[in-house]
Amino acid sequence: MSATSRIRALTALPTAFAVLAATFTLLVASTPSAKAASCSSTYLSYGSRGTCVKLLQTNLGQLSADGVYGSGTRSRVRSFQDDAGLTVDGKVGPKTWRKLQTYGKALGWKAGVTVYMCKASSTRFRYSVWNNSGKNADWVFYVEGGYFEGDAISDDRIAAQGQIAARTHDSTKLVVWIGRYGSDNAQTTTRVRDFSRSTLPACA
Repeated sequence: MSATSRIRALTALPTAFAVLAATFTLLVASTPSAKAASCSSTYLSYGSRGTCVKLLQTNLGQLSADGVYGSGTRSRVRSFQDDAGLTVDGKVGPKTWRKLQTYGKALGWKAGVTVYMCKASSTRFRYSVWNNSGKNADWVFYVEGGYFEGDAISDDRIAAQGQIAARTHDSTKLVVWIGRYGSDNAQTTTRVRDFSRSTLPACA
C-alpha cells in the first residue's frame, strides 16, 4: 500500500467510527427503556401527539397506539390514575409515568381486565393486573408451554401479583372471569403481545 493510500485509509477511520457510534446511539435510543426514560419527564394532555403518546397508549393497553391523545386516552388515563391512587386530572406527568413504570407494558386485556409485565431483574419478569371491570375478577395468561396467573382482584384495583423467568415468551391467550373463577362467564382473547427482555421496560 502506498503512503497516499495509507493516509486515505487512516483518514476514513474516524468517519467509519462516527457512523458506528451514531448507529449504536440510535439502537440504544429505540429500546423500550430508552424510550421510557426520554418520555418520563414529558407532560402529556388532551391534544398531545407523538412518540410519547404512543408509548403511553402501548403501556396502558386497551387503546389504539395512534400517537393522538384524544378523549379515549384521557378517559383511560383518568381511570388508571384513580385506581392507582394518583390525582385524577387526565394529564400525564412524572408521577403518572413513574406509576406506569411500576407495572410495565400491557400484554393483553379483556372485559376491563389488563395484564402488565416489566423486567424485575436480569432473570425475572414481574406481572401485574388491573381490574377495571366493575366486579371482582380472576384471570389466566397463557404462553407457549405454560401459563401464569395471580390472585383474584377486586374492582378498581391494580397490583403486582407475581414473577416468571426472564426469557422470550410467545403469548397465546388471556382468559378472564368476571365474578367467580371457573364459572360459565369466562371471556377469552387471543390478541395478546409476546414479550422478552428486549420488549419490556424495567420495573420502577
